[in-house]
Amino acid sequence: MNINLNEEQKKNIENKFLEFQRIWTLEKVKSMTLEEYTSIKKDNPDRNDFTFWIENKLDDIGSIWGGSSFKFGIYKRNSNDDKENLKGKTYNDNYAWLSKYGNNQDEAFNKIKQTIIDIIQASKNNNLETIENIDFGDATKWKIAFHYQNVENIKIVNIFSKNVLDLISLNEFKEKLKIYQIYEKLLENKNLSLIEMIENMAIPLWVEYGINIKKMKKLFCEYLSKRNIDTSSIKKYASAVENISNEFLKDNLYSCNLYNFDQNIEKLNKNNKFVLKNNNGNKMYSVALKHYRTFLYNFERQFLNNEIMDKELNMKNPPLNQILYGPPGTGKTYHTIDKALEILNENLENRDDKKVKFDEYVKNGQIVFTTFHQSYGYEEFVEGIKPHIDREENSKKIEYEIKDGIFKELCEKALDKKRKINNDISIDKNSKVWKISLGANASLRDECFEKNKICIGWNDIPKNKDERFLNLGSNDKNSIISFVEYMQIGDLVCVFNTSKTIKGVGVIVSDVKYSDGEYQTYREVKWISKDNEINILDLNNDKILVQKTVYELYRISSNDLLAKINLNNPKDNTNNLEIAEDNTKKKFIIIIDEINRGNVSKIFGELITLIEPSKRIGEEEEIKVKLPYSGKDFGVPKNVYIIGTMNTADRSITSLDTALRRRFEFIEMMPKPNVLSDNCEGVNLQELLKAINTRIEYLLDREKTIGHAFFIGIDNLEKLKNVFQNKIIPLLQEYFYNDYALIDAVLNENGMLEKQDTNNDYLKNMTDFIESDKVIYKFSDSQKWDENTFKKIYE
Repeated sequence: MNINLNEEQKKNIENKFLEFQRIWTLEKVKSMTLEEYTSIKKDNPDRNDFTFWIENKLDDIGSIWGGSSFKFGIYKRNSNDDKENLKGKTYNDNYAWLSKYGNNQDEAFNKIKQTIIDIIQASKNNNLETIENIDFGDATKWKIAFHYQNVENIKIVNIFSKNVLDLISLNEFKEKLKIYQIYEKLLENKNLSLIEMIENMAIPLWVEYGINIKKMKKLFCEYLSKRNIDTSSIKKYASAVENISNEFLKDNLYSCNLYNFDQNIEKLNKNNKFVLKNNNGNKMYSVALKHYRTFLYNFERQFLNNEIMDKELNMKNPPLNQILYGPPGTGKTYHTIDKALEILNENLENRDDKKVKFDEYVKNGQIVFTTFHQSYGYEEFVEGIKPHIDREENSKKIEYEIKDGIFKELCEKALDKKRKINNDISIDKNSKVWKISLGANASLRDECFEKNKICIGWNDIPKNKDERFLNLGSNDKNSIISFVEYMQIGDLVCVFNTSKTIKGVGVIVSDVKYSDGEYQTYREVKWISKDNEINILDLNNDKILVQKTVYELYRISSNDLLAKINLNNPKDNTNNLEIAEDNTKKKFIIIIDEINRGNVSKIFGELITLIEPSKRIGEEEEIKVKLPYSGKDFGVPKNVYIIGTMNTADRSITSLDTALRRRFEFIEMMPKPNVLSDNCEGVNLQELLKAINTRIEYLLDREKTIGHAFFIGIDNLEKLKNVFQNKIIPLLQEYFYNDYALIDAVLNENGMLEKQDTNNDYLKNMTDFIESDKVIYKFSDSQKWDENTFKKIYE
């Protein structure tokens, strides 16, 4: 389990590490006084003493919190009360110290200070064995030594618990080693920076081994108890997990992380003895394992989110803008589902359940997906001009309307508030806006206002649509069809007043109905504004209203119209409509796959500023801009999240637009060989991937390494042959521009490529202008590839 810190987290960790080194130099320690070494808050509210730095200020980079203050050799007492000396411990009015360091506080401190100086010097010289032999508390001395390393060349892992280190030693190296030997083996032949070590070594190890077996068993029992399982069953289940480990597995399941647990379950399901014993025991083993897996999943999430990296990962406040970047096959697009569900606070374990939940959010519009490419532009993302057949006059005339892009649509949905008219009817951003003319004089309009309806004439023609309908003009026919067929319950209707103004706005609350008389075709409405003259010319993009009886005002959104009513006449306050659904309280996500393949500056346009967290709608520095096509003010809501993916094999992160880089958090996703099988019919896929990537990184760079996803699910040689033929080798051909000598080198001359015999008779007249020693390669017959062919890559 690798954890990728975001850029801010990396910066904070490194800055704190270096700040300590700037303040507490070796020369400063040599001249350090007892008061500078240890202090208390009542004497020094803004503590800056050495021990406070080590235990508190640097706690985020490896904790030694807890236990007795004697771990520092000497400490300042909070109380002046008399305290008798105990065995090995000495007290006076101000200080307490370990007696072995001296008979008085000054003698003890001087010896302790010299010990710390020795630790620092040994750390600077990378002499870990010397530190091992220094007589000082294990956790404290290694914590001090850790913080005096070269930030670009770390040789000590920031795990200082002896119990955890012993567990790592026994599981990783199958023997009990001294602490310095564990550090040396973990970082052997590695040249890792501080951040690289934390991401790739410390966090995965702590997640895997940070809790001992006894405690895990106890926590499992507590978990079962909370689920109201009886005491007898709890004991049986807890013992069953232990018995399974001892009888059928090499690993103790109580020391496994979730991934290793699942691998062990696969082994158990193939073990006939286990299956037989499980069946004979009424599948009690299966029930116990099911309970433990659920517990382990919940535990790892809580442990990761709240205990290990709560301060660093800040999981409760996911970044508004993030990009997952890395080489091909590292699961970037795959993990966008996980990232999206994290943002939406969904805590699901099973991948199928995650996909179902993800699809639900896509269906209701909270998640949208797009892929950038060379032809993708501002018009698709924000807004653009599209052709539109004008229904206001006739179907032959084409106009060009402004069409919202995918991101603008999402932002407007994120601001939408669905207003309730009654239990069944509501208004939202999808409600259409219609214009209707109610007769040539005010009497029909007043009647409609009084009786809460809208109506059209033509007697019974709209109902029957007989020959008379066919003889009507196109405008009349379109008006009837719009009123009878196109209007929907929940749409808004504007009552015509002049070419620029309307006299009322209502919500359609019924299907079409019929009565007697000239205006017998009608719909019921609820008026939210009437006898109130409102100029809507600006909303209609400066297009005047025409006399046609009914047509859609497609340029006007329901939200804009409701806002206009409020602004024009507060007494018609539409906020009195009950809010049925407030999207501003939900989170909306756009996933942009291959974000680096598009012209990002062109696609985002002015949004490059608006997506900044501090510039979002509702923030103190909120910014809105006037969009170039619609001329409308636009801002990005603070409940809209952007997740991008970027394939570094196509383009380096450093080549991205600087403005874009500053506004996104970048999460690196590198190959994870440790998630692969170590025995695929004799082939160690972990070592195979490590070997290939080491050579690619040496010949090219780390951004063109190969991801683990290519090998997920590979469990036999046939599948492995297939993935090499169809995925790995074509990728290497692309990387090395068909330089087969280099491809052969990456494969360690394993026989997949072989030199092709050339008939020199065909080349006898070409020797003057070609390389005489040129070697031509061809791929060998894949049917001949066997276990040794693949093992040769890493052996």
